[in-house]
Amino acid sequence: MLKTTVGQIEVIALVDSIEAYPSVAVYPEAGDRIASYRQHLDSDGNVPLTFGCYALRDGASTVLVDTGWGPEHDGRLMVELREAGITPAEVSHVLFTHLHGDHTGWNIDRTSGKPNFPRATYLVPAGDWAHYSKQDPPSASFQRDVVPLHDSGQMELIEGERTITSGITAVPTPGHTPGHTSATIVSGTERGYVLGDVVISPVDLAEPDWPNRFDWDDDIARATRNSVLAALDDSTLIAASHLPDQGIGHFLTGSGKRSWRGYRPS
Repeated sequence: MLKTTVGQIEVIALVDSIEAYPSVAVYPEAGDRIASYRQHLDSDGNVPLTFGCYALRDGASTVLVDTGWGPEHDGRLMVELREAGITPAEVSHVLFTHLHGDHTGWNIDRTSGKPNFPRATYLVPAGDWAHYSKQDPPSASFQRDVVPLHDSGQMELIEGERTITSGITAVPTPGHTPGHTSATIVSGTERGYVLGDVVISPVDLAEPDWPNRFDWDDDIARATRNSVLAALDDSTLIAASHLPDQGIGHFLTGSGKRSWRGYRPS
């Protein structure tokens, strides 16, 4: 659990789990070129991925971005929240970057079948709801984690830009999924961006055109990734679900290729 701020808004990284995947499974077209990025691989040549969530607090609201893999992957989100001093009842909004199962896992208590965040409004990208609810059959995680939110009356579909608080706005960043959504954080002169899965690993910063196997539409994802990266500068705080260093840091542009620098508390 790592804390920092964007102006007056607190940003807390909450790591649910860390898992590694074969590089060929993440970047199927990279071939031998992946060896140039061995610094981002583990000793077995796998791509380690953080499975992170973020709490954004402005003093009046607590916005939780994504809910991780959940108990089936020995997830730690609920422990991390407790260690951050946040109770489930304090969460005012849960914003989903998208509806893959590694981002929805702690929505529902497995014993009671009720939402884990009882007072929250769950903000679901409408494009993802439409896409995944039409699958026949819907995925197990969608049925387990998302459908009950609709039934509870706590779910709100969002599309386009959606103001959540005065400093936090949901913005469309499609490609990884049809409705993939990120969040901008603006407070005073400082800016932050919660990117979800616009980028998967630091490799994407140097090779934004490489497809990865997790994206729904490679062309749309590539265009979104390049557009987002072009709009960010070194001073923007980045939070991204699968990046190392608990997913909080900065994209640096001074070396000719973009690179990742994880946040280090002063």
